[in-house]
Amino acid sequence: MTNRNYRNIVSLILFAVLALMGCTGNGGTQHEQWPTDTTYTQRAAMMVYDYDPVRALQIVDSAVIVGNLSEVWADVNRARIYSQSQMSERLDSMLGGAKGVRLDTAKAIGERLLMHDSLKNNIRMHQDVLEILVYTAWQQGDTTAWLQRSQQLVDVCRQQGAETEALRTEAEVGAALCRLGQKDKGMARLDSVIGALGSLDPFRFNELDAFIIASKRKIGVLSDQGQYVETLPLARRIIELLDDYEQHPDKYHDSTYREPANDVERADYIRFYHSQAQGFITAAYTALDSKGSMNEAYEKIERTMRDATAREHLARYRALEQKMLSERQQQEAEARAERNRIMAIAAVIVALLAVGLAIVVIRRKRIVSQKNRALVRQIDEAMKYKELYIQAQPQHTLNDDTGLPDAEADETDDAAIPADAPTRSLSTDLSSMSDAQLFQFFRETILRDELFLNPSFDRQQLMDAYHLSKDRIGAAFKQGSEFESLIDFLNDCRLDYSTTLLATRPDMTICEVAAASGFASLNTFGRNFKRKFTLTPSQYREQRQQMP
Repeated sequence: MTNRNYRNIVSLILFAVLALMGCTGNGGTQHEQWPTDTTYTQRAAMMVYDYDPVRALQIVDSAVIVGNLSEVWADVNRARIYSQSQMSERLDSMLGGAKGVRLDTAKAIGERLLMHDSLKNNIRMHQDVLEILVYTAWQQGDTTAWLQRSQQLVDVCRQQGAETEALRTEAEVGAALCRLGQKDKGMARLDSVIGALGSLDPFRFNELDAFIIASKRKIGVLSDQGQYVETLPLARRIIELLDDYEQHPDKYHDSTYREPANDVERADYIRFYHSQAQGFITAAYTALDSKGSMNEAYEKIERTMRDATAREHLARYRALEQKMLSERQQQEAEARAERNRIMAIAAVIVALLAVGLAIVVIRRKRIVSQKNRALVRQIDEAMKYKELYIQAQPQHTLNDDTGLPDAEADETDDAAIPADAPTRSLSTDLSSMSDAQLFQFFRETILRDELFLNPSFDRQQLMDAYHLSKDRIGAAFKQGSEFESLIDFLNDCRLDYSTTLLATRPDMTICEVAAASGFASLNTFGRNFKRKFTLTPSQYREQRQQMP
C-alpha cells in the first residue's frame, strides 16, 4: 500500500470520527470542535507546512476528499511541502529514512505535473511547479537541472507578462554562470538585467526589490573575484533607491506580495538592505586600503564610478534599442496577421470588399501612426541616453611619457584631424595602445571635430595622419568597439546627427539633411536610417513635428 493511499484512508477515518462526534455528542453535550482539524483548505495546509509538514499533508489529503482542492493542485502543494519544509529529517523519515528522499519525491511529483494537461492552460500553476523544481534542484546541488528549470521559469513568467519576475530569475542565472566559470556570459546577463530593470516604467516596489537583488548578486560575484572597487557604484545606487523609497513610499506602492504590509515592515526592509549596502561599501574600502595608499584607492574609485555611470547609460540605451527591435518584430507580426484577416474577409464577403478595405486601411493607418509616434519617443530617449553615455566617458588625450590616453591631461590641438585631408602625425606611438584605447581615441577625435560630416572621410586619412596600417585601424573598430568597421561607426554618427536636423530644421529637405549629415547619397541615407530606426526619415520628421 502506498503512502498516499495510507494517508487517504487515515484522513477518511479521521473525517468520519469527527463527523460522528459532532452529531452524537457525549451525554447530550456537544464536544467543542477543533478549528485546525475541521478546516481542510490549501490555505490551512500552507499555514503549518513549515513546522508541521505531516499535518499539512493530512490537511491536503482531506481537502481533496471533501472537494475543496483538486488532485492536481493537491500534488502542487505536496511537492512544495516536501521541498520547502524546514522539518527535513521528519519528512525523510516518514518517506523511508534515506536523507534527501523528500527532495527526490518533490522532484518526481513536479516532473509528473509538467506532463499534465492542466498546466497547458494554467500559466500560474505552471509557474508554481517550475519554482518548486528550481528550488529542489538548488537544494540537491544539481546545477544542470537548476539552469534548465530556471530558463523555463523565465519563459513562463514572460508568457504571463511578469517581466520583473523573469528578470529576477535571470539575475540568479547570471550569478550562477559566473560562479561556474562562465564569467563573461554571466556578467553580461547581470548587466543586461540591471540595465533592463533600471529602464522599466513604472518603477515601483517589485522593480525596486528585483533591482536590489540583482545588484546584490553582481556585488557578490565581484567581491568573490576581488573586484571591490566595482561594487561601490552598485552599493551606492541601492542606498539612493532605499532613501527615495523611505521618503516617498506611495510612489513605489504596487500591492505586490513582496511589498511590506505596513510601516514597521517597510522600516525593517529598508534597514536590512541599507545595512547590507553599507557593509559592501565598508568591505570595499577596507580591501582597497589594504592594497596600497588611500589616495590611489580614492583615485581608482572615482575612475570606476565614472565608468560605471557610463556603462549604466549605455545599458539603458541598449535596452531601449532592444525594446524597439521587439516592437518592430511585433508590429510586423501584427501586420501579417492583419493582412491574412483581410484576405479571409475578402474571400467570404466579396460584396463588402470596398467598405471593409477602407475600414482596415483607416484602422491600420491609425495603428501605424500610434506605433510610429511611440518609436519616435523611444528614438529620442535612446539618443539622450547615448549622449549621456558619451559625456560620462573620460576625455582621453595622449600622455607624452607613456604614449597612452591620459584622462586627466589637457586636450591638445595635435590630437585633432582637420576635416580636409589631415597630414599631421603624432609623436607618440599609437600602435602601443590596445584596440579599445585606440578606438576611444579615434571616437573622441571624430566626434569632437565632426569629421563624420565629411562624406569623403575614410580610413586612408587616418592612416596618413597617424602612420598606422590599414589592419591596425580596422582592428581598433572591429575588436575594440561594437562596430564592424570605421564606415559603420561613421554612419552611426551621421544617423544620430541627422535625427537632430530632422527635429530642429524643418526648413531643410530630406536630401539636404542627408548631405549635411555626411551621406554621399539620399538612397544610402534612407536605407541606413530605416535599418536602424525602423522608420523612414520622412516618417520620423512627420511624427516628431506632431509631438509637443
